[in-house]
Amino acid sequence: METQKKVITVIGAGVTGLQTSISLLEAGYRVCIIGKHLPGDESIEYTSPWAGAHWRSHAPDSDPEQQQWDTETYKRWLDVIEKERLNPGQKSFSGLALRNSRFFRYLWHIIHPLRPHSIVCSASPEAPWFSSNVLSYEQIPTENLKEGFKQGHTYTSVIVNVPMYLKYLQQKAEFLGAIVIRAALPIGSAFSETLQAAANVVKEHFNQFNYAEGPPISAFVNATGISALKLVPDPNIYPVRGQTVTVAGEANHITTIDALSANPTPTSTPIVYILPRPHSNTTILGGTKQIGDWTAEPDPQTTVEILGRAKEWAPELLNEKGEFEVLSVQVGLRPGRKGGARVEIENLDGVTVCHAYGHAGAGYQNSVGSANKVVKLLEKHFGEVKSG
Repeated sequence: METQKKVITVIGAGVTGLQTSISLLEAGYRVCIIGKHLPGDESIEYTSPWAGAHWRSHAPDSDPEQQQWDTETYKRWLDVIEKERLNPGQKSFSGLALRNSRFFRYLWHIIHPLRPHSIVCSASPEAPWFSSNVLSYEQIPTENLKEGFKQGHTYTSVIVNVPMYLKYLQQKAEFLGAIVIRAALPIGSAFSETLQAAANVVKEHFNQFNYAEGPPISAFVNATGISALKLVPDPNIYPVRGQTVTVAGEANHITTIDALSANPTPTSTPIVYILPRPHSNTTILGGTKQIGDWTAEPDPQTTVEILGRAKEWAPELLNEKGEFEVLSVQVGLRPGRKGGARVEIENLDGVTVCHAYGHAGAGYQNSVGSANKVVKLLEKHFGEVKSG
């Protein structure tokens, strides 16, 4: 299929928008990216910079599509890391690295009365679905677990230096030919009016690149994350508030602990994660998954809890006083969505839109697989339009 002359405008420059743009460019499309926020920005509206982030699938057994997305991302990341290993002199590095990841789970089944949507944890001894898809997976024998733990395993994960990776994605998209435009589109009017505003922005910028007029836009990709709540609008979108602490030093392991306690406090959720950020000499400690909470400011008590919990699992980062050197405390709002991520095509008054938002806390590890689906959906759509 001829795709060289087809122009796709991607709205949103987070990890989903950037990776989707790259996948479209690799498939032969021309791409414009419009973002109110771009890599390097820090805003509560811009979720991607606040992520941990590492590869650990959240996909349940009932969601084989998300499992496929995660698997495709893991494989792509391994390829990127291997290419960088073979070409150490290249100018642009992804910020991806392999690290040993260890996971532990308590027996407790927790539904916190103040947060009825909290994760319900099971104590199943069975290996997770991805055990055969990752490197070096090993189940930890029950007798080797600490008291109270009922499950544990280790595997080779991919850890992400988020600021570096976002810059890498933008640079790769631009290298492949994407035009990146910083622009705030109107929110609150009809979505069709927002798309028209986006088309006008694209036309203006194409004029600057010696085009007599902007080329026709064949489709839009809506990768606006949590902003889709008002932009579409999609009432199924909700925030999953994440508070984390950045400390000095890189921890020896990625560590994730589900169901930390049978009695979580109102400021916490039953999860601990310790994420060494490669190439930065820092580690991200977390964290919270607070459903429906829009609070942008960090909670001091939550910070105390995060630091206190992490001490047992990353003692190598403690100073002579037995404390972490805190560099910053931050909050991000993961774009949760009732019914899961929305990746589908919609026709709005003759305008083709492929939605790609609502990935919650799985945006990074969903990114490649989700982007591949967008490409397939658009290829099928254009094929049907042509044949029709």
